[in-house]
Amino acid sequence: MNALSRREEETLLKTVKAQALKECDPVVKDFADCMSGRLISVAWACKDKLKLVESCMVK
Repeated sequence: MNALSRREEETLLKTVKAQALKECDPVVKDFADCMSGRLISVAWACKDKLKLVESCMVK
């Protein structure tokens, strides 16, 4: 069993995160638009959009 070094792990995480953000960009932008101008109501007003972002990022 081979383990990743700390540097390899950080590089891998950055790459995966960048790829996920690229693929989920429309969903993230939709969520950001929903959040715009809200403070407390974002918790329930954008709940469905947040779930879409989370499910997209998990892929």
